[in-house]
Amino acid sequence: MNIEEFKNIIEPIVNRNDCMVWGIEILRGKKRITLRIYIDSEDNNVDISDCENISKDLSYEPMIDSHLGDDYILEVSTPGVDRKFFDVRQLSSFIGEDLEFKTRDMFEGKRKFIGKLIKCDDSYFSISNKNMASELKFKFSDVDFCKLKPNYNDLIKEYSHAK
Repeated sequence: MNIEEFKNIIEPIVNRNDCMVWGIEILRGKKRITLRIYIDSEDNNVDISDCENISKDLSYEPMIDSHLGDDYILEVSTPGVDRKFFDVRQLSSFIGEDLEFKTRDMFEGKRKFIGKLIKCDDSYFSISNKNMASELKFKFSDVDFCKLKPNYNDLIKEYSHAK
């Protein structure tokens, strides 16, 4: 079963809990498979009880057991501040933020990039950084992984001012 087929099973359960599927990973360990599901909501206000409820609901889904067997690890989590992106459309809410990503093949002599997200569309995204005079454009399907690169100093300042 591929990720899309799992998503078709998982998504209705997550949606019933007023959340949405951000991404799904299937990790094959030495002894067991881990099914990792990232959830979010329109207002980015998912908490531990949402993760618990969805995890409990998914543990009763027989289609998951029939494809993974009885001995697998189910993880339900928020994407976090350094969220991984699973689809180029997820990037649109993060224009102006820093990204860290790795391309499948060499691009201008390297594979790892960090830069500020300038724009994105249905297939491509563009970044710039202080070392580049121009923007670089990437096809999302050519990217091995892409995640938000938060400025932890800014997050700490925001958190201390919120108290």
